[in-house]
Amino acid sequence: MKKGYKRRFSTSFNQGFTLIELMIAVVVIAILAAIATASYSQFIKRSTAAQAQQEIAKLSEQLERYKSRNFSYKGFNASYLYSGGTGFDVSTQVLTLNNTYQISIVDGMLSTPLLTDTNSLGNQWAIRAISSDPSNYSYLLTSNGLRCKNKSSNLVNYNGCGIGAEEW
Repeated sequence: MKKGYKRRFSTSFNQGFTLIELMIAVVVIAILAAIATASYSQFIKRSTAAQAQQEIAKLSEQLERYKSRNFSYKGFNASYLYSGGTGFDVSTQVLTLNNTYQISIVDGMLSTPLLTDTNSLGNQWAIRAISSDPSNYSYLLTSNGLRCKNKSSNLVNYNGCGIGAEEW
């Protein structure tokens, strides 16, 4: 009777996983996690870029509304769109978006003064979104209809997107 008890007890120890099987499972999980992390970071970059494009489109729409009421872009202040500490600096008219994009609005004719400045002509505007991430696009939209993007943010100024630019 004791021999049968020992056989049953000894066979239950042989029903586990080996070290090799566990290591293979860990390696497979690590590979899947690496693929998922890379895909997720690409998704976040595309999402942030789409949000920047959306903000540029919103600003351009508000600029056109402002001109239809005032017959000029001069004096446009976007602070009413971004109340409540959303990252908009009233003095420089710059919106910081997710610590990734700096979106600025200037007079399109002179490329330096803000539309709120007294030196502004107010006939045109330019909106530039510069990405702090070098693997993401920087954008430009002007009242003349110029819509371009470039991964080299230093080439994107208020007049164009430089060499290697694409339309968006």
